[in-house]
Amino acid sequence: MKERVGITLNVAADSYASLLASVLGRGDLYLSRTEGENLAHVFIDLPVSWAFEKLDGLNSVDRARTVVVIQGTNAAYSDIIASYHVSGVVSVGNDAEIVSSIYAAAASLRTYNWQSSLTYMELRVSRLLLKGYDTDTAARELRVSSKTINAHVSNAIGKLGFASRAQYVAALFGSHRS
Repeated sequence: MKERVGITLNVAADSYASLLASVLGRGDLYLSRTEGENLAHVFIDLPVSWAFEKLDGLNSVDRARTVVVIQGTNAAYSDIIASYHVSGVVSVGNDAEIVSSIYAAAASLRTYNWQSSLTYMELRVSRLLLKGYDTDTAARELRVSSKTINAHVSNAIGKLGFASRAQYVAALFGSHRS
């Protein structure tokens, strides 16, 4: 007999919870307000990059039990979220994948498969760009030089075929459904 899995749902606005209404009807999933066994954390990343601050506040054990539901399909953005070492990153509307990711997260299993060619450091730098950091602030945060930050940005832009940093950041923000 399959055990029920509890979900702690983390959203910027209560109305976003309706995006998972059909998921709760599948499997043996229920909303939980307590910590414990068989529990997965689900973050709905709306507005775009909302989950960053929340994921920053989680310890590694809780992140391993977390699924982040995003609204887009940009491979680099999905990888940026996954660079937090969460269990899974899934696009909204893919109910079957969301359900299976929730079950995996409850068991602290990592299900995410990297989609872009960016390195972990390029993903971390990209995350800081999305958070609004300038080069010097990102360098201080990561304890590297500004030159190193610029090199990682340049590498990411080149790998993904963008002409500029602004175009890259705009693409990460803009590749989501409205």
